[in-house]
Amino acid sequence: MHIRLSLLFCLIIFLAGCGGGSSPSPSTQPPIQVTTPPGAQTLGSISQIQSLPSCPSGYGAGYQCKQAVVSCPGTADIQVTYGVQQVSGAKGTVVLLSGTGGTSPFQGPAVSMYPTAGYSVVNLSWASTWEDTGTAQKSVGNAACRPATMLSYLLNNVFNSGAKCSLGFSGGSGAIGYALAWYGADTYLDKVQLESGPVFSDIAQGCMVPAPPPLTVCAPGQFGCQPGDTFSAPLAYDSTDAAIVRPVTSDNSCAGSTPTSSTSNSNWKAMSILDGTPNRNFSHPKTSISGWLCDNGLNNSASEGNLWFQQFTNSSQVASLLIVPVSNCKGAEGVDPGLTPAGVDVPTAMLTDLTDPVNGCVAHPRP
Repeated sequence: MHIRLSLLFCLIIFLAGCGGGSSPSPSTQPPIQVTTPPGAQTLGSISQIQSLPSCPSGYGAGYQCKQAVVSCPGTADIQVTYGVQQVSGAKGTVVLLSGTGGTSPFQGPAVSMYPTAGYSVVNLSWASTWEDTGTAQKSVGNAACRPATMLSYLLNNVFNSGAKCSLGFSGGSGAIGYALAWYGADTYLDKVQLESGPVFSDIAQGCMVPAPPPLTVCAPGQFGCQPGDTFSAPLAYDSTDAAIVRPVTSDNSCAGSTPTSSTSNSNWKAMSILDGTPNRNFSHPKTSISGWLCDNGLNNSASEGNLWFQQFTNSSQVASLLIVPVSNCKGAEGVDPGLTPAGVDVPTAMLTDLTDPVNGCVAHPRP
């Protein structure tokens, strides 16, 4: 009887977690403060990391998922799920950022093509719209700290060997644009591919009433463009996109029916990637960039993206820059089924771009 009681006591102690070797629960893990590069806007912290028994809906076979909480200055805490398809001996890691509010994982050929090509993939989905700070004071730029913090944490703390790369679609491309310009992601990102964006380059122009004139994308002589790739795209948000922008900026006058006030215009400009201040960074000599822009003129993602690309005027600012007009897009922004000017389907062209031995997802030595 004495032996049985002793064994029972030991079992109770073990189940209570009093024995050595047990891992701390998510609630007791100390937050991981992500290091902010010199001169960049402050990044946030990661906490409550936990593995999930299965991935949420939208993640395909082969993913292993975790959840975490991201905390950033001027924003409410937000939960994020990140699914991983890890490749043994991977050449590098590509973080995928989906469109709109990022509440569903990225869908598209890259999800399966990139692991087949030898790259591990991390696919993010947010519990709520990442662009909404969750506070009374809205700023998409401040909210962009969330994906920027996750990018840095994943590529510098978790998958910190091999090339470090990211692919973003629409709102996800905007997140990468902020990460590079505001949050110092050029210090570690080797390659970015931007589908339909970066959006949010100039929210003020998108929201302005009366609407600004259309923008010439890939104007003759623009760095990163090929001769003859010029097309025109609207700068104003259409009704669908304006309905997305209004709640995350707390301003229902965006693309409305009355002329824009100077206050609204200033607030929108201050939260844009191109906010007009001198402390934003558009020199990324270690980050190769490719942009894939729909030429159908159905919304302003191409023109917003081109405003950002115009900041790069010579090869000393960027490891490489490639801007590709895409025809036959699905809807306003769906570049994946489209065609390049050379008639190559976009998934094939993007895979060729990612695996390029010089300008693709390859590690660029840094000091």
